[in-house]
Amino acid sequence: MLGKRKRNFVNHWHINEDAFDPTLKKVLSQETVFTIGNGYFCTRGTFEEGYPRNNPATLLYGVFDHIPVAKEELANAPDWTLIQLFLNGERFRLDRGTILDYHRSLDLRQGLLKRSILWRSPAGIEVRVTSERFASLDDEHVGAIHYSATLEQTPQGQPCEVAIIATLNTAEGNYDVMHLETVDQGNVDDLQWLHCETKKTLVQIVMATTFQSEIPNFSKEPLNSDIAPAIRYSGTLKPGQTFSADKLVVIYTSRDATDDPRTAAIQHLQKLQYDTEFPYDQLLANNREAWSAFWNRADIIIEGDEKAQVGARYNLYQLRINVSSHDSRYSVAAKGMTGFGYRGHVFHDTEIFMLPFYTFVMPEVARNLLIYRYRLLDAARQKATSNGFQGAQFPWESTLSGGETTPSSIIHPETGEVIPVLNGFIEIHITASIAYATWRYWHVTGDDTFMEKFGSEILLSSALFWVSRVEEDAEKGDYVITDVIGPDEWHEHVNNNVFTNFMARQNIKYGLAALEWLQQHHPEKAEQLAHQLELTEQDLAHWHEVSNKIRLPRDPQTSLFEQFDGFFNLEPLDQSKYHGRKDSYQGILGVHAIQKYRIIKQADVLMLLTILTEEFDEQTKRVNWDYYSPITDHDYGSSLTPALHAVLASELGETQVAYQLLMKGALVDIENLRGNTPEGIHAACAGAVWQAIVFGFAGLRIKDDQVRINPHLPERWTRLAFTIQFRGQTMPFDIHS
Repeated sequence: MLGKRKRNFVNHWHINEDAFDPTLKKVLSQETVFTIGNGYFCTRGTFEEGYPRNNPATLLYGVFDHIPVAKEELANAPDWTLIQLFLNGERFRLDRGTILDYHRSLDLRQGLLKRSILWRSPAGIEVRVTSERFASLDDEHVGAIHYSATLEQTPQGQPCEVAIIATLNTAEGNYDVMHLETVDQGNVDDLQWLHCETKKTLVQIVMATTFQSEIPNFSKEPLNSDIAPAIRYSGTLKPGQTFSADKLVVIYTSRDATDDPRTAAIQHLQKLQYDTEFPYDQLLANNREAWSAFWNRADIIIEGDEKAQVGARYNLYQLRINVSSHDSRYSVAAKGMTGFGYRGHVFHDTEIFMLPFYTFVMPEVARNLLIYRYRLLDAARQKATSNGFQGAQFPWESTLSGGETTPSSIIHPETGEVIPVLNGFIEIHITASIAYATWRYWHVTGDDTFMEKFGSEILLSSALFWVSRVEEDAEKGDYVITDVIGPDEWHEHVNNNVFTNFMARQNIKYGLAALEWLQQHHPEKAEQLAHQLELTEQDLAHWHEVSNKIRLPRDPQTSLFEQFDGFFNLEPLDQSKYHGRKDSYQGILGVHAIQKYRIIKQADVLMLLTILTEEFDEQTKRVNWDYYSPITDHDYGSSLTPALHAVLASELGETQVAYQLLMKGALVDIENLRGNTPEGIHAACAGAVWQAIVFGFAGLRIKDDQVRINPHLPERWTRLAFTIQFRGQTMPFDIHS
């Protein structure tokens, strides 16, 4: 028997689930929604006892293994959350027995996942199971669970034999791919450890765990196993009695700064046990303080709109748990570490959608994310060379090596058709996106050391790529970029995509400006880079010419941009014929047929007008908004688009439209609006939500090196407050309607 199904109920700091929905899609979606994490690892919100066909996953920042086709993916680590409960031999599981009461809650304020269930077994035994767990934001190697089972009643009031088994389970893979081999397993005093390695990349992963209970008259024994080592408690409970225990785990890998991750994990856990009488309580208190420090700098306060408030905080939570605070060897993946979607690959999503948040709120993280790109410059140069160009061409998808990890084809899941994937070959605007983020970071932070050591080389190397990539149209006296995919990925092999061309132009200008700055402030570095990149005065004059003459298709009378050559000649799509659809237009019409229609997957021209807002006047923004917004699939195209479009809509005074677009982004995962939340959260959308609120409704801009706001609050909002960092200064804003 199940309770009435409900949507997630939200309040200002919690996401609550007050009834259990056993449909698999809902179970998997909620696993994503209730993910905990700390930037070193994320653990999906699976039930401790397991559930049929669930997707338990603990993904570690930058721990990859090789696979066919997609080349690399984040490797699923052992499941440290598994705790099985047996009552007179019957296993507690939600697909059995009867659920009498159910509540689950994610406390965003402290990154704490709580659950309480009253369950009746098939034999009539009633038990109240409660648990809470967190990934410590204070100590990134640590995860912890507090677990309790209270025997409420038995059929005749008799005692019940109880067994509780806490396991480290290696039997979980990435769907059908198993990435781990057990190296060894053992015990030290009352803790267990498990040492695994990834099969191809040979990354060492070690987990050390304890399962400690102070309940008398329960026996404890280790269960050694190479696949699932465990600790078992056995005993008897009378009605009204409770068994409780704390499960701690410490995780280290060979990517950490240690020669021996096994020893590091064991010693770390021993220290936690011996430093305090109640390690779980102390860990939770420290975790709470760390989260408080994060919220003090990152929180957005919205008064008058509870749903928008929790939506904002949920997306901020995701932006924190999916990125390391210190590791510059990896970046934020499209799904973060919350699911297997996109396999942990990094796209331009990071630079365009997420970097603004990190730049203004956590600049030390933004710096690391850009250093990640700097580390991969050699690989980007190799990609450019292999394609016949100069400079650095960044891959559309990347992991640790910087090589292109976009698959060249995929198999249609229903038809079995092999579909070519061209993005890794011709979706090249990512190079300019990285340059844009680099320039933007420098402009906001004033981090001259970064620009000297890292940023200038990114800007010059990427500019060199664009100068070699353009083609001269001698007849028209300008430069063109042909055969690309723009941000609107439904249209392939297009010429002069305006986003690509304009961003390439900016990239070249950024490179020239960076070199001029170096010549003034760091002439030795300027000379070194000019020599390294073989730049002559004649070359630089050509750079100026290209940046001034690159083709930007635009009607001089109306200021309407043509998304790419021939876009205006495509067939219009009668969207009214597809009212009530549950799929994207590409999903309905097909990969090939969609290309003949004037319908857009995601922000393209409007994204350009949003991120380079200072380059365009209001008339240009208005005419392009009126043309492109109605032909964009805001519902099933790309999750990236609605919240980003909200920025421009807000600027144009379309406040109600902007609000609707914001909420499509803010709730995309909480309510699984697109049906793909089981694959992981939409990390770029989380960044776009921040931009919609701060750049859109608050109207924050930097002009003449000054921070300014021009608020356009939605009707229900009575207050909007947030804090940014600008050139080393903390700047709080508190806006009242």
